[in-house]
Amino acid sequence: MARIGLLALFFGALLVAPVPAAAAPPARRVVKALDAGERQALLGGATVSRPVRFERGDGSYIGGVAYQVVNATPAKVLSALSDAEALTRALPRTERATLVSRDGRRARIELVQGKAPFLATYTVELEQAASGDRIRFWLDPTRPHDVKDVWGYFRVKPFGKDKTLVTLAVALDMGPGLARLLLSDRVERLILRAPGKIREYVEPLRLTSAH
Repeated sequence: MARIGLLALFFGALLVAPVPAAAAPPARRVVKALDAGERQALLGGATVSRPVRFERGDGSYIGGVAYQVVNATPAKVLSALSDAEALTRALPRTERATLVSRDGRRARIELVQGKAPFLATYTVELEQAASGDRIRFWLDPTRPHDVKDVWGYFRVKPFGKDKTLVTLAVALDMGPGLARLLLSDRVERLILRAPGKIREYVEPLRLTSAH
C-alpha cells in the first residue's frame, strides 16, 4: 500500500525520519530520539511534540509526532484506542466515533471531529499490529470524507512499572478551501495534543478499576 509505504519512510519507530528527498524542503532536519530534557518533561506529565509539514504530489500535509507517558499498562491504552465509543473521549474535538465494520485486527471507524461550523466527517481504517504494540490508521477513500488524506499510527511501549510511552505519528491533508487557510495551525496543535487527551481519559479508568 503506497500510503503505508510512505509512512514507513517518513516515521521511524520512535523517531521521525526525513521526508523522501523529492518531497522534503532542502533544510528539513531529522528529528532525533528523545533527549534527557524531553524524557524529564515526559516523566513530569508533559506532552512532547514535534510538528512536521511537507508537500507530496498535490498534497499538503500537517502533523508530526507527539509523545506522552500514561500511568497505565500498554494493554489498557490500546484497549481505549481500539474502542470506537472511547475515542469520543480519548481524542481531541471528537464529536462522534461510529464503528462501521470489524474484521479481526482491522476495523473501520467513522469520525466526526472539529467544532461547528468546521466539522469534518471521514472514516479511517485501523489495524492493530500482530506484535500488539501499534495501531496503524489511514483514510478509507471509498466513504464520504471531508479531509483529503490522513494516515499514521499510535504506538505503546512500557516506560517503567505500569507506565506506557504513547507515540502518535500522523500526517493530515485537509484539502483545499477556507478551512486549510484559517485552521491549519489550530488543527496541527489539536492533533499533537492527542496523546495528552488519551492520558486524561485512560488514567481515571485505571484508578477506578483498582477499587
